[in-house]
Amino acid sequence: MNFIVGGGVHEHGRNCFYVEADINYIVDCGIMRGVEKPYPRLTPEQIKSAKYLFLTHMHEDHIGAFGWLVKNGFCGLAVASAETIKALPEYNKILVLPQAFGRVNLGEVCIDYGRSGHCVGSLWYHIKTQQSNVLFSGDYCENSCFNVDKIEGREAELAVLDCAFGNAPYKREEQERKIIKFAREALKNGSLLLPVPKNGRAVDLIYLLGGLKCNFFVDSKLCSFFAAQEKNDYWIPKATSAKIESLIYKPVNTQLHGVYLIADAQLATEAGSKTARDILQDGGKILLTGHTDSGSEAERLVNEGLASEIAFNAHSCMDDDRAVICRNDFGKVVYNHCKDV
Repeated sequence: MNFIVGGGVHEHGRNCFYVEADINYIVDCGIMRGVEKPYPRLTPEQIKSAKYLFLTHMHEDHIGAFGWLVKNGFCGLAVASAETIKALPEYNKILVLPQAFGRVNLGEVCIDYGRSGHCVGSLWYHIKTQQSNVLFSGDYCENSCFNVDKIEGREAELAVLDCAFGNAPYKREEQERKIIKFAREALKNGSLLLPVPKNGRAVDLIYLLGGLKCNFFVDSKLCSFFAAQEKNDYWIPKATSAKIESLIYKPVNTQLHGVYLIADAQLATEAGSKTARDILQDGGKILLTGHTDSGSEAERLVNEGLASEIAFNAHSCMDDDRAVICRNDFGKVVYNHCKDV
């Protein structure tokens, strides 16, 4: 078996892995914002030889290069959850995995999969062929508000594990206290803006800050996202969805003070930039809780002292990975989503 990193190792973004064995396949095809060459480092020959593309979830650092992959010759079967498939450009060779922790056997390849706890539709994979046996955690978090099927009792020749915080010490409780403290301070004089992905940590942040007894406002994208989750408790427990729905007000109205969440993590849209300006002009603050892309509007605000950053754990850190390694049998481990490991 040959394992080739197309991106995502020693960098944050562009997650992509190519396995060459009796059956060739690719896992994820993300892009990296703010760099001259944002696409995975795969050759056209490698892309054309892949019979399968397994996608862990819908964020662009995992699926953003799908169109590029197809243009460069991929014509195999795309495998993912229904939520991830819906986020792709039109493609006619797909396998939607059932909403069930389990196994799909395609004859030449056997896939075990489960929920990874990162967002709606996010999965980990354990992929086996006659000559290869590799586990991919995807973006993995056991302590989020999302349901998760723990990776345990598995034997793999190689494991690719999410390690977004690298070797830096990360204590979830400490980071949560910092975010709560920041929110309280912001709400004394104005509002707090939390730019987030449409599908991801907004769930955890509202749940975390729900005890502040303040107004919560979400934009139309987040509103439709939360409404959809009330009808399906496979990804988010019904009690969690109900609590979030009870807290949020709709639509966004920046004339009222409170916590504002918008589905524009990098403030890339004019609407997002305007909301940020309105919040700042009214004495409020902006808090970024995820990765800030190079060259983004979010980065500009940080550099000018107009936005703050406190990392929120929607991924695994090294301590989390050590726990996963201890309860499984992995021959080798590759860490992705981090620059320093």
